[in-house]
Amino acid sequence: MGQKDALNKLFETFEPLLKDMGYELLDVELTSEMGRPILRVTICKPEGITLDDCVAVDKALDPVLEELDPIPGSYNLEVSSPGLERTLKRNKEYEVFSGRACRVNLYAPVDGKRTFEGTLVGLGQIGDEQAVVIRGEHGELALPRRNVSKVQLVYKERPL
Repeated sequence: MGQKDALNKLFETFEPLLKDMGYELLDVELTSEMGRPILRVTICKPEGITLDDCVAVDKALDPVLEELDPIPGSYNLEVSSPGLERTLKRNKEYEVFSGRACRVNLYAPVDGKRTFEGTLVGLGQIGDEQAVVIRGEHGELALPRRNVSKVQLVYKERPL
């Protein structure tokens, strides 16, 4: 089983467990920091993630990882919140973060622009093609998913 398959299997295994605990699983990725492998699990819930949430999820996932032993060698488990300016990866994130400010970068320009900012509406369709839909100052804009290189949340401070 390849790394991507192993990570997808972990996602499928973790998702119902975390949902029962009141969390939304956003991502499972294998990364490295200073040469040390890290299995990063990203979670969220409407009221935000605290350190206690991360500790609870770590404790819940540890025995599952011990049993599955999905990654050869040693690694660190890291449970984290999505961050204020997260890059969206999985389809479900477009639903979870609908209504948030975002920036969409394109491979090829549309109307002479490669970057669009607005409020994320979610995923939609242009004919039979999937699209990222945002609401900007001129209304809704659907950008073909195959032309989207990156969708990133944008942190906007609220006025006091």
